This record gives sequence, structure tokens and C-alpha cells, in this order.
Amino acid sequence: MEDCLLKAREDYRLMSQTGVKQYVFPMDSDHNAIWDGMVTKDGAMYFSLATELSTAGFARLYRYDFETNTAEECFKAEDVIMPSYEAIRASKFHTSISEMADGKLVMTTHSTDKSPLHPAWMPWGYYHHVWEGYAGSNIIIYDRRTGKAENLGIPVPHESIYGALYDARHNALFFTGFFRGHVYRYAFDEHRLIDFGQLSENFTFRLVFDKNGDVIGASRSGWMYKINAETLEVQDLNYQLPHKTYPAYTGGDFKEFGNGAVGPDGRLYLFVFYGRQVIAYDSDTNTFESMGDYLPGYEKHAADETRNGVIGMDFDKDGVLWYAVYSRNCSSGIREIGMPSSLFRWDITRGGKPEWMGIIGTPKRAACWTSELCISSEDIMYITGSNHATDGPDITAVDLKQYREDMYRLCEETLEDEYYMNPDSERYQKIADFLYKQDKFGEENNWKVEMDLASQPTRLWRALAPDHIEDSSVKALFWEDGTTLTGVCGSSENEYIFRTVDGKLTELIEKEKDPQRCKKLMDAKENQPDIKGLPYYPGRQYLAAASASVDMGGKTIVGTRDGMLAVCDGDKVFGLGPAVYNGPIRDLCVTPDGKKVYGVGGHADDMGIVFSYDEENGLRWLGHVTYDAPSEYSTIHCPVITSCAVSPDGKRLAVGSGGRLGQIIYYQLK
Repeated sequence: MEDCLLKAREDYRLMSQTGVKQYVFPMDSDHNAIWDGMVTKDGAMYFSLATELSTAGFARLYRYDFETNTAEECFKAEDVIMPSYEAIRASKFHTSISEMADGKLVMTTHSTDKSPLHPAWMPWGYYHHVWEGYAGSNIIIYDRRTGKAENLGIPVPHESIYGALYDARHNALFFTGFFRGHVYRYAFDEHRLIDFGQLSENFTFRLVFDKNGDVIGASRSGWMYKINAETLEVQDLNYQLPHKTYPAYTGGDFKEFGNGAVGPDGRLYLFVFYGRQVIAYDSDTNTFESMGDYLPGYEKHAADETRNGVIGMDFDKDGVLWYAVYSRNCSSGIREIGMPSSLFRWDITRGGKPEWMGIIGTPKRAACWTSELCISSEDIMYITGSNHATDGPDITAVDLKQYREDMYRLCEETLEDEYYMNPDSERYQKIADFLYKQDKFGEENNWKVEMDLASQPTRLWRALAPDHIEDSSVKALFWEDGTTLTGVCGSSENEYIFRTVDGKLTELIEKEKDPQRCKKLMDAKENQPDIKGLPYYPGRQYLAAASASVDMGGKTIVGTRDGMLAVCDGDKVFGLGPAVYNGPIRDLCVTPDGKKVYGVGGHADDMGIVFSYDEENGLRWLGHVTYDAPSEYSTIHCPVITSCAVSPDGKRLAVGSGGRLGQIIYYQLK
């Protein structure tokens, strides 16, 4: 296997220019990205112009015309959604634009740009902020005939919709939540919203249909699921996508799929995000087959990358698969270097092999982060190029009827695009410095619990898959020794007792097999003292009751049903203030020396917090429970935190999550 396809700039050979047109937005445009694009049944191409990170801008809907090679603005998001000036911006439509049964377009807003009051995009730090946080994504319908856009409102407060899929048979919209990983369905005729629960940890944007019209998705950890579009039942497919971990990419770890399309054989073809294998899913048999590497023979796509992937892909009228491979090194602790995307062709259902068709674009401009590739009924292929530094984005359009006649003759002209050919230019050095500082600012304002893992996490939801995932919510945790943890998980219908050793699940039994043990574990958590005089929010005194408590050096630390924390010493109650944003304190635990308390809490529809208290440092919020460093067992995100426990040797803190994806993370205490 060779190191990489594009070893040096001499290898930047452009695709054939036959049948190719390109539209490039102004270099200094406030809008620097495209993360949504689609083609209607009548061949019209629509896309979202977006801002990311730096300009506090709003999304735009555009229409591209191939014949005239022009782009026309349809509407501005801020003219439709009535935003607050202080709030984090609805800066894009992301993987959501769909054609409805009546020919209108439906789309959802998403955010990757800051409030004008903030130094950077800070969605997690301001998630709970009423005025400056992200209010939540809007559903917008655009009437192509009249040019009017209608705002249907925010279906889920504070949540940013990361991807959506319109079901024409039932006039309903399925969509995913960026922050909390829930999947939802909004029925336009009934005006009814369904929350399917946390089907992914977070950060999954793509939903696709199989040949039967059922919805296919995956968790960020790569586990596949299906939602029956008729019955609305969620089926775990008990299959994890084959992924590739990129250690140099420190921005996160992703194992879901980036895109998928039904091939001429009726199977659904999926590109893993991140992974090198193309996977074919047969919905008749619920089986998966690896079709091979999308970049065969090469370890890398480009020399300077920290990862490569595929998001844009589609089948043409002949059943041939076309896809765009991109390389990136952003969010990797280094300054960005531009690397162009490549076009590939693969006759995948007839035994063909992937064919490299050259760099996407023209001599003046090559596509960078290719977000969408879609082919119209007229055989026009549209490829959206995004994140060309902070420059305006581009669209490369290809008339495949003409292109096929000359597709193997690569362009003889040299690529002139300065972003790739002259990375030391003053313009791109300044942009690289700016983006690097943005990354560093994010690291300095971390929103996650900053403790190393003590062991691998425990995914109870996978141990109970495929039929009892809903019973994986953690209810109680107790340590037996320095490495052995026991606890209870379950729902209102079923409960289980479990045991782990160094994070590995060693026991999982129904509570009926040991009811006394289950009762003992639960009684220790549920029996709370009746204490008067606990702190409260004025007007919500009725919630000034204990929801969790623990002894600390002869005193009692008490958490309330409204998130307040207090120190109780006899009849004296000393209020410490709120320990979580909203909701109750759900659990408290103390270190073996009795000097420090850890706690968890938060509303069931909010983002939970881990906190600590000791007499030297007072009450300290430690952050949200998320771990996504590149590793085989990463991708942990717990919006609802229900339990915590410190090991008898004081070296480990176990934190358990509620909701649909019950899991336990083990932090190393110093």
C-alpha cells in the first residue's frame, strides 16, 4: 500500500473539463460554507449558504441554474425566524433541504456561528443561557412558486437540528439533535412531534431511506438502527459500522455514516464517517456486506491530512456510484493546510473498482471540503465545495452526458488555486492563524469534564441490545472494591442488576433473580432525609426538598429537587447555590476521606452536569459528561446523568447515564 494518492502538488491533476461549469462566491464573502444541497424532481438545484465560526451570520437559501451558471438568493433566514440579536446564530441549513409532496421545500436551521457578543462559537458554554444561547432550530417551508418562506417554529428548545429527512408518504419530517442525540418526527398534518429518545450519543446528521421507505440511521459510535415509517417502531440492527480511528485528529471521534443511497440492486450503500469501507445494507434480510475500500491501495488521500472521508455521493442513471473524497487537518492542534477533494467513479454493483477521476474543480478553483454530491434526472452532477479556508464556497456542476465522453482525459492545465498551491501566502497564513486561535480558545474554554478515563466505559445499552435497550438507564451505582462496580439499570417495566470490573461487564441479570439485592441497592439511593430550610428559587419553594444526600465529615450535603446544594449541620442549613442549570440533583457521593463530594444532576430534557464540593474550594461545576478522544472505545455522551460513585480507594469516579443509551464512564481521580 502506498502512503497517499496526492503525495505532492505535482499530483494535483484536475478532472476532465468537458461538460464542467463552476460558480464561486466572492472570496471575502461573510458566508464561507455550504453544508446542504439537493436536486428537486424537476432538476432544480438548491443549497444553503452558511457562515461558520467568525461572522455571526445567518443562513441563506440559494438556487443554482446550470444553464446560466448563476446562483440566486431565495431568502435570508433572519427575515423568517425573528431571531434575537444577542443569541447564537442560526447560521446554516444542514443536511436537511427536502422536496415535499406538494413541491415546496422544507429545511431546518442549525448553528455553527457565534453570537455577536461572543469571541467565538460557544454553543455548549451558552447552551443554557436564555438570552445569548442558541434558542433552538426552526423548521422552514419555502414555496418555490411564490418565493415565500414560512417559519413553523422551534420544535425542540435549545436543540440544534443537525440533519433531517422528509417522508412524502406520511408528510412527516424526521430529524436528529446535535447536542443530545435524540431523533424526532414532526407530522405536518397532525402537528404532532414524537421524540424517539437518544438514538445516538450526539453529532449525527445523516438519515436515509432504504428501498422500502424506512428510515436508516446510526449512532455516533456506529451502531445501526431502523425506524419503521409505518409503525414508528425503532429497531436496533445489532450491527456496528467498521470504522477507522485517526489519532492525529483531536477534534473528536466519529463512527456513524456520512451518507447513503439505494443502488440499482435495491441495497443501501453507506460511506462510514470515519471509515474506509463502503457498506451495502440489504433491508430484506437485515444483513450488511463490505464492498471494499473507497480509496484502495493508499493509506492517505493527501500527504498533509489528519483524516479523509466521503460525504457527497450519488448513483447516476446507469447505476454507477460517484463520490467525492476530501482530506482535512483542521481541529488537529496544527494550523490548517488546504487540500483539494478528488472525484471517484465506481461501478460497484457490477464488480467494478474505484476509479480516480482527478481533482474536483477548475484550474482557478478546486473544491475543498465536499459536503454534497447529487445527480439530477437530467444527468447533471452537482458538487458543493465548502470551507475553502474562510473564502466564499463553490459549486462544480458537471453535465455527465458530455463528461463521460472525455472523462479519462484529465485536464492538462495546472491548478492555480493559491489555497493549495501557495499555502505560505499572506492571505492563507492569516486565515490559518485565525482558525488555530479559534481552536485554542475552545480548548481554554472547555465544556467537558476534564478528567482522564480510569478504564474503558461500559455500554449497558449494547449489552441489552437489540431488544431491551430502553432498559439500560442507570439507576444506582455502588463500588465493591477499587475496580468492581455494581448497580441497577432499567425502565418502569424491567430492571437489571449488573457488575463491571475495570469497565468490562461481568454480570447482567434480571432483578427477579435477586430481588433482595436489587431492593437493597435502590433503597440506599431512594431514602432521603426530610430537612427543613433548604435553599430555593423564590417562587419555587415547593421544590426545596432533598433529592440526594451524603454524609461528609459529620455533616450532610443535600441536593434539592430544584438543583440547589446545601451543607446541613444539625439544625443549621448553609446554602451553596445552584449546582446544576435546571432540574434536580440526582446523586451525591463522597471520597473515602470524607473531604470531597461529587454530584450529578440536571433536567431530563436538558444537559446534565458533574460538580464537586469541598471546604477548601467550595462548589465547582466540572462540566458535561462527554468523551470523544480518538480511540476504539470513545464516543460517550450523557445528556441525562443519574448516578455517581467514588471507589473505596478514592481513585475512580463512576458516572452513569439515564435515558435510552445507558452507559457508565469511569474518571480517574487525583
